[in-house]
Amino acid sequence: MESRTYEGLFLLDPTQINQEWDKVKNEVVAMLERRDGNIINAKKWGERKLAYEIKGHRRGTYLLVYFQMPPENLSVLQRDFQLSELVLRNLIIVYKRPIEETEPEEESAETKEEETETAEEKKEEEASSDEDSQEEEKAEEES
Repeated sequence: MESRTYEGLFLLDPTQINQEWDKVKNEVVAMLERRDGNIINAKKWGERKLAYEIKGHRRGTYLLVYFQMPPENLSVLQRDFQLSELVLRNLIIVYKRPIEETEPEEESAETKEEETETAEEKKEEEASSDEDSQEEEKAEEES
Protein backbone atom coordinates (compact mmCIF):
# COMPACT_ATOMS: atom_id res chain seq x y z
CA MET A 1 0.00 0.00 0.00
CA GLU A 2 1.14 3.54 -0.69
CA SER A 3 2.36 5.69 2.19
CA ARG A 4 1.09 9.18 2.91
CA THR A 5 2.92 12.05 4.52
CA TYR A 6 1.54 13.24 7.85
CA GLU A 7 2.20 16.07 10.25
CA GLY A 8 1.86 15.13 13.90
CA LEU A 9 1.78 17.53 16.80
CA PHE A 10 2.15 15.88 20.19
CA LEU A 11 1.56 17.53 23.55
CA LEU A 12 3.89 15.80 25.99
CA ASP A 13 4.17 15.64 29.77
CA PRO A 14 6.60 18.47 30.68
CA THR A 15 7.75 16.90 33.95
CA GLN A 16 9.29 13.94 32.15
CA ILE A 17 10.69 16.07 29.33
CA ASN A 18 12.57 18.38 31.67
CA GLN A 19 14.49 15.35 32.91
CA GLU A 20 14.90 13.20 29.79
CA TRP A 21 14.02 14.95 26.51
CA ASP A 22 15.88 12.51 24.23
CA LYS A 23 14.32 9.47 25.88
CA VAL A 24 10.77 10.85 25.57
CA LYS A 25 11.31 11.94 21.97
CA ASN A 26 12.74 8.52 21.09
CA GLU A 27 9.71 6.79 22.64
CA VAL A 28 7.31 8.81 20.48
CA VAL A 29 9.45 8.13 17.39
CA ALA A 30 9.56 4.42 18.29
CA MET A 31 5.76 4.32 18.51
CA LEU A 32 5.58 5.76 15.00
CA GLU A 33 8.18 3.35 13.65
CA ARG A 34 6.40 0.35 15.21
CA ARG A 35 3.45 1.12 12.91
CA ASP A 36 5.69 1.30 9.81
CA GLY A 37 6.20 5.04 10.08
CA ASN A 38 9.20 6.64 8.40
CA ILE A 39 10.32 9.77 10.30
CA ILE A 40 11.19 12.71 8.04
CA ASN A 41 11.71 15.38 10.69
CA ALA A 42 11.09 15.64 14.43
CA LYS A 43 11.73 18.75 16.49
CA LYS A 44 10.86 20.24 19.84
CA TRP A 45 8.38 23.04 19.42
CA GLY A 46 8.76 24.34 22.95
CA GLU A 47 6.94 24.41 26.27
CA ARG A 48 3.76 26.43 26.61
CA LYS A 49 1.22 27.34 29.23
CA LEU A 50 -2.05 25.54 28.44
CA ALA A 51 -5.38 27.35 28.24
CA TYR A 52 -6.88 24.74 30.54
CA GLU A 53 -5.69 21.81 32.58
CA ILE A 54 -5.11 18.55 30.67
CA LYS A 55 -4.59 15.37 32.70
CA GLY A 56 -3.53 17.45 35.70
CA HIS A 57 -1.01 19.59 33.78
CA ARG A 58 -1.10 23.36 33.29
CA ARG A 59 1.95 23.32 30.97
CA GLY A 60 2.93 21.10 28.07
CA THR A 61 5.82 20.57 25.70
CA TYR A 62 5.10 20.19 22.00
CA LEU A 63 6.84 17.82 19.60
CA LEU A 64 6.31 18.40 15.88
CA VAL A 65 6.92 15.34 13.67
CA TYR A 66 6.65 14.85 9.92
CA PHE A 67 6.41 11.21 8.92
CA GLN A 68 5.23 8.83 6.22
CA MET A 69 3.00 5.89 6.99
CA PRO A 70 0.45 3.62 5.30
CA PRO A 71 -3.04 5.10 5.96
CA GLU A 72 -4.40 1.81 7.34
CA ASN A 73 -1.98 2.02 10.30
CA LEU A 74 -3.15 5.45 11.41
CA SER A 75 -6.11 4.38 13.55
CA VAL A 76 -3.96 1.88 15.48
CA LEU A 77 -1.32 4.58 15.96
CA GLN A 78 -3.94 7.02 17.30
CA ARG A 79 -4.98 4.40 19.85
CA ASP A 80 -1.36 3.86 20.90
CA PHE A 81 -0.99 7.58 21.62
CA GLN A 82 -4.28 7.69 23.56
CA LEU A 83 -3.01 4.90 25.82
CA SER A 84 0.43 6.46 26.28
CA GLU A 85 1.14 8.25 29.55
CA LEU A 86 3.74 10.47 27.86
CA VAL A 87 1.39 11.94 25.26
CA LEU A 88 -1.27 14.21 26.76
CA ARG A 89 -2.87 15.05 23.38
CA ASN A 90 -2.05 14.52 19.72
CA LEU A 91 -3.15 15.83 16.36
CA ILE A 92 -2.22 14.07 13.14
CA ILE A 93 -3.17 15.46 9.74
CA VAL A 94 -2.35 14.58 6.13
CA TYR A 95 0.44 16.86 4.93
CA LYS A 96 0.26 17.68 1.22
CA ARG A 97 3.14 20.14 0.76
CA PRO A 98 6.71 19.01 0.07
CA ILE A 99 8.88 18.75 3.18
CA GLU A 100 12.43 19.99 3.36
CA GLU A 101 14.54 17.54 5.30
CA THR A 102 16.50 19.32 8.01
CA GLU A 103 18.47 18.32 11.03
CA PRO A 104 16.00 16.94 13.60
CA GLU A 105 17.14 19.04 16.56
CA GLU A 106 18.03 22.19 14.68
CA GLU A 107 17.16 25.11 16.96
CA SER A 108 16.78 28.54 15.50
CA ALA A 109 17.29 31.79 17.34
CA GLU A 110 13.50 32.11 17.36
CA THR A 111 13.11 28.81 19.26
CA LYS A 112 15.67 29.89 21.85
CA GLU A 113 13.87 33.23 22.21
CA GLU A 114 10.55 31.40 22.73
CA GLU A 115 12.13 29.23 25.44
CA THR A 116 13.32 32.38 27.23
CA GLU A 117 9.81 33.84 27.01
CA THR A 118 8.39 30.55 28.31
CA ALA A 119 10.71 30.65 31.33
CA GLU A 120 9.60 34.22 32.04
CA GLU A 121 5.92 33.23 31.72
CA LYS A 122 6.51 30.36 34.13
CA LYS A 123 7.98 32.74 36.72
CA GLU A 124 5.06 35.14 36.28
CA GLU A 125 2.57 32.27 36.63
CA GLU A 126 4.22 31.09 39.85
CA ALA A 127 4.17 34.63 41.23
CA SER A 128 0.49 35.08 40.40
CA SER A 129 -0.44 31.69 41.90
CA ASP A 130 1.40 32.71 45.10
CA GLU A 131 -0.59 35.95 45.19
CA ASP A 132 -3.84 34.02 44.63
CA SER A 133 -3.10 31.64 47.52
CA GLN A 134 -2.25 34.58 49.80
CA GLU A 135 -5.56 36.24 48.89
CA GLU A 136 -7.44 32.99 49.60
CA GLU A 137 -5.73 32.66 52.98
CA LYS A 138 -6.71 36.25 53.89
CA ALA A 139 -10.30 35.58 52.85
CA GLU A 140 -10.39 32.43 55.02
CA GLU A 141 -8.96 34.31 58.00
CA GLU A 142 -11.60 37.01 57.66
CA SER A 143 -14.43 34.43 57.60
